[in-house]
Amino acid sequence: MVHGIFVTKHTIEAYSSSRDTGRSWAGFDLRRGVPHVASYAFLDPRCRYALPDDFEYADYIETEQELWALFPETEGKRVNFCQIGLTASLYIETAEQGDLKANETYFLMPFPDHTMRPLRMKALRRLTLREFRMSHLTALRLSERLDGAGPIMDHVHLKILGPEVIRESEANS
Repeated sequence: MVHGIFVTKHTIEAYSSSRDTGRSWAGFDLRRGVPHVASYAFLDPRCRYALPDDFEYADYIETEQELWALFPETEGKRVNFCQIGLTASLYIETAEQGDLKANETYFLMPFPDHTMRPLRMKALRRLTLREFRMSHLTALRLSERLDGAGPIMDHVHLKILGPEVIRESEANS
């Protein structure tokens, strides 16, 4: 694990094979290591990743909706949560456009068109420890629904971490 992001052997091998050919891979010019995204968004908000054919959006969204029951203030919007340091916040989708505000971020989320893509979300409020624990149990069930999305996550992690961090991971493994 590198700074909270898992780097799998597949990710390192994929980067290594691309590096050897000098090709662009995962949004980077491997000769220069320059990402093609804005300063505060690690991925282009317009990117899309195809989910496996056996992905069932209805099952995923049904599980995500358990968070609606826990947090009625989400008002039926797409919802997620995130731990930052020793606190966690509840996020809901927003239609805002332009530069991200301090309380906004993008989460990579599944959509009914069988893609995962960034969804702009805003922090609604902080979670108590009890709420975080209950949310985490739902998140475990959500991760089961995304079981076949491992290659997508490997690609995204490599894109975000960049070649320098991957090389350092290789040197330390």
